[in-house]
Amino acid sequence: MSVPSSRAAAAPSEADAREAEFAGALLELADGAADGAAPDDALPGAAEADGSHAKLTALAVHARHRLAREGRACETAALLDAPSEADPVRHGYSGARAARLRHVEHEQCEGPATDTLRTGTALSTLPLNGAAARWPRYAPAALEAGVCAVHTVALPDVRSDHGAGAGVLVVHLDEETPLGPAATAALTALARACALGLAHRTALRRGAELRRALGSRVVIEQAKGVLAERRNGSVDDAFRTLRAYARSQQRPLHQVAREVVEAQLLDPPFQRSAAPPPARRNR
Repeated sequence: MSVPSSRAAAAPSEADAREAEFAGALLELADGAADGAAPDDALPGAAEADGSHAKLTALAVHARHRLAREGRACETAALLDAPSEADPVRHGYSGARAARLRHVEHEQCEGPATDTLRTGTALSTLPLNGAAARWPRYAPAALEAGVCAVHTVALPDVRSDHGAGAGVLVVHLDEETPLGPAATAALTALARACALGLAHRTALRRGAELRRALGSRVVIEQAKGVLAERRNGSVDDAFRTLRAYARSQQRPLHQVAREVVEAQLLDPPFQRSAAPPPARRNR
């Protein structure tokens, strides 16, 4: 009887490899720094000027790959609602067709993403052949593009860097066969991981903003003490001098304060007083 080698016994199966890949996708999406952010004082923006968003693009691509492993042909889009009408919707696409259909939704103000963003309710594999009454302009355009059905997943509790609160993952399917429980669960997990990553990123940014605010407050307090000692006055008078100078020069108060602390501003009104400090009264 032949005995399998330990290497063969330890070799991962194809299913194990797929699960490992899926776990890696979840970790990538849940990482608040996955799209280039870092937990420091200079966090870059997550979205480009046109609204394209690295983490949303990653969500769309991972969702499409996950469904492709089950033999489902599709394209996907991930969207965050805009905080105001003046701002673009944050988005990510797995292909050009998904981008075109999003443009159709935007122009016609109807479609699966529009409905899910408005109501927060997901759509479960809705065939487009019977959706003309619901979306009289979007449905014909999607059918012409080769999309037979749509499926959406709402992103839970999204709080983006730009204030948006609602998100959606849209799947444009090439056939009407409903997604099975495993595929639906996978899409939900990906969407939740992305929402977690967006919330994590926002927490990092707010933390950096708080650190900057605290640093500014500290240097202003230091400057008040330095200037009060230099001019033999009160800290309230010192603060009024700092504030008036910053306003007259149209400069941030904390920058002026830092230059006072570092003795870079010594000219009026920051010169040292020639008068001796007032004598203290003995009680």
